[in-house]
Amino acid sequence: MQSLCPSRNIFLAIIALALSFFMRSMSAYAAVGGSRMNAEEQRAAAELFQAANQDRGPRHLQPLHLDAELTEAAWRHARRMVREGRLSHQFPGEPPLIVRVRQTGVHCTTVAENLADYPTASQINNEWMHSPPHRANLLDPRLNAVGIAVVKSNGELYAVQDFARLLTPMTSAQQEREVASLLTARGLQVRGNPALARSYCGNSSGEKLPLPKLVMQYSSTDLSRLPPQAEKKIAGHRYHRAIVGACPASHPSGFTTYQMVILLY
Repeated sequence: MQSLCPSRNIFLAIIALALSFFMRSMSAYAAVGGSRMNAEEQRAAAELFQAANQDRGPRHLQPLHLDAELTEAAWRHARRMVREGRLSHQFPGEPPLIVRVRQTGVHCTTVAENLADYPTASQINNEWMHSPPHRANLLDPRLNAVGIAVVKSNGELYAVQDFARLLTPMTSAQQEREVASLLTARGLQVRGNPALARSYCGNSSGEKLPLPKLVMQYSSTDLSRLPPQAEKKIAGHRYHRAIVGACPASHPSGFTTYQMVILLY
């Protein structure tokens, strides 16, 4: 009998750890925007949030963090599904997902959505993990945030998971420093007035001196890397100095896209 005690203690420790994590999820939901949901709906949403990260963990994927704006977008859509009495990613007259997400103030480069209606949260997560497109969303390595809303109606839990890869809003100066650090790491001296590079934004001719040997303009949703064409030009070692400028960011199709200019000398 004594040999069973360690196993029993381990089992109890695991249960306590799981319960503690669930309670933290519940607290996070109340703080992030779950107050629109009643207590039962909050518990179901917290369970789905916990299950999502438990599914990602063994696959060495970064955990999703709970986002208030995404939760708001999910809640609005869950309420619409209840009113319509059916599941749909877009109802007549309703904006598409990326627009609904942008309307809450989110800056992102990728979005995805899971929907379901079942009596319990465990049934919902089980359904998602056994459905290839829903599973792909849950395990997408590009995604870093989620908002989950649950609305109960006629004994069914209408659940919405809105995922995104969120961007931290960056000022023009921050964008320029980010790109400048990449150029410096590749042996270029980055100095000069960024206003000179910005003068080349859009259709401006940018004829201020000194004239660069090459002007590169590019769009990117990820400033942590240079575009291939820039890498190729720099690799030739024909240029030794650069000036970086950030143009106003654009939002094609709702996604945040940075517009950059690099002057090479």
